[in-house]
Amino acid sequence: MEVAANSVIGKQRISNEDYVGYFKNQQGALIAILADGVGGSNGGDIAASTAVDFIGQAFQNHHISSIIDTKAWLSKTISDVNNKIVEMGIKDESLSKMATTVVVALFFGNQYLLTHLGDSRCYLLRSSQLKQLTVDHSYINFLIEKGEVKDGENVDSNLQNVIVKGLGVSSDADVDISNIQFRPGDQLLLCSDGLTKMVSDETISKILNMRLSGQKKINRLIDTANDNGGKDNISAILIDDLG
Repeated sequence: MEVAANSVIGKQRISNEDYVGYFKNQQGALIAILADGVGGSNGGDIAASTAVDFIGQAFQNHHISSIIDTKAWLSKTISDVNNKIVEMGIKDESLSKMATTVVVALFFGNQYLLTHLGDSRCYLLRSSQLKQLTVDHSYINFLIEKGEVKDGENVDSNLQNVIVKGLGVSSDADVDISNIQFRPGDQLLLCSDGLTKMVSDETISKILNMRLSGQKKINRLIDTANDNGGKDNISAILIDDLG
């Protein structure tokens, strides 16, 4: 199993509030985490780095006895880091509006657990076909699901990046956790909206189907997002089963 990751500032931002990381526990199990901070000068980068480091370090000390127990562990850990980010905002007024998206994939054997909050995404490429596994927890997607707008058209630009779920958004960080079989040849892509708003699903699929190393695929995706304007920070993690 090959893991590749990168996070860049993009072409129009003055700082990078995305944060990525992947960690292994003593059993050799893998967790990949991507966070996209919200709040600009109000600590978006701090929220994102706190989320990734907290979950990653907790996983390094977690012994997997079963997927069911680990699902409960992951749910509690997401709740714990949410409380930590909320408390940081209460203690420090300058961080009072900080929050972050998070998307997590935890691998053990031929299974993985997937969970997320916000509009950072996870895609699965299986048998050359790309499928989005996550649903955006964004205000725009909320309006689309209600039928009030079509594909985010005619939405106030101030609402473009508003998320309705995330770490630090509220004291409730209830998450849905999926348990999925990882098959030989699968590729799992975790990415921030700085990628998905600049690169179509069709192009993502085309790049992931190329005969390139995982790191070259990640770099190609990021370069394409920048070539298309690079309006936001751009981050991605690719887990590629070489079996």
